[in-house]
Amino acid sequence: MLSFFRELKEALDHNRPAVAAAIVRVSPGGYPAVKPGGRRLYYTNGEGCGSLGDPRLDALVAARVPEVFARRRPQLVSLTLEDNEVEVFLEPVLPEPKILILGGGHVGQKVAALAKEVGYRVTVVDDRPAFANPQLFPHADEIICRDFADALQNIQIDPATYVVIVTRGHRHDYECLRQVIGSPAAYIGMIGSRRKVQGVRARLLADGIPQEALDRVHAPIGVDIGAETPGEIGVSILAEIIRVYREGR
Repeated sequence: MLSFFRELKEALDHNRPAVAAAIVRVSPGGYPAVKPGGRRLYYTNGEGCGSLGDPRLDALVAARVPEVFARRRPQLVSLTLEDNEVEVFLEPVLPEPKILILGGGHVGQKVAALAKEVGYRVTVVDDRPAFANPQLFPHADEIICRDFADALQNIQIDPATYVVIVTRGHRHDYECLRQVIGSPAAYIGMIGSRRKVQGVRARLLADGIPQEALDRVHAPIGVDIGAETPGEIGVSILAEIIRVYREGR
């Protein structure tokens, strides 16, 4: 049990997303090793620490973990292990939310300022020094001036990451979306007209990207408020991100 809490502290100290599972009730006549108080920590990569008393139960709970990450809310689940009912409480342990803005133009600048105002950690990527700089992004925690593809290979995207694709003239939207679509990001949004978005989707489908992966992409990005200016578009994007953060959708 001590190793569980040590591992939990490590996850918190290093901003590593996890789900903490704890047995709260076991039906009478079950397995002696499966009892209230059993705990296990699950990570996004499928690894974990501790045990709920039976590897089969560990596996049953592991199947529920992705949903907990997606909804970002605790769940009480009832599971059956050879006719024995076990209730397990699942609680997400998530670092501060992070926004990854791919594109340093006017919309990206507005999103960065708004995101920082409401408490997100902000990372901006652009391949142009004239746009990827502290003068345009005084609110950013990290500014990366590199080719988008190279930068994304070195950025950790986890269930606390919200990806905003707003590259100049949509020139790099396809390559950015292709690289992040398989990530565990909480949110992926891409700017563009419906025609442009459909074109990118068609290319990705032709490349073998599954339809269910494309369905999780918010495109066109943002809540429909009739936004026209960069500031209004920034508000609509952040509103959608906040809704996903709060409601898991």
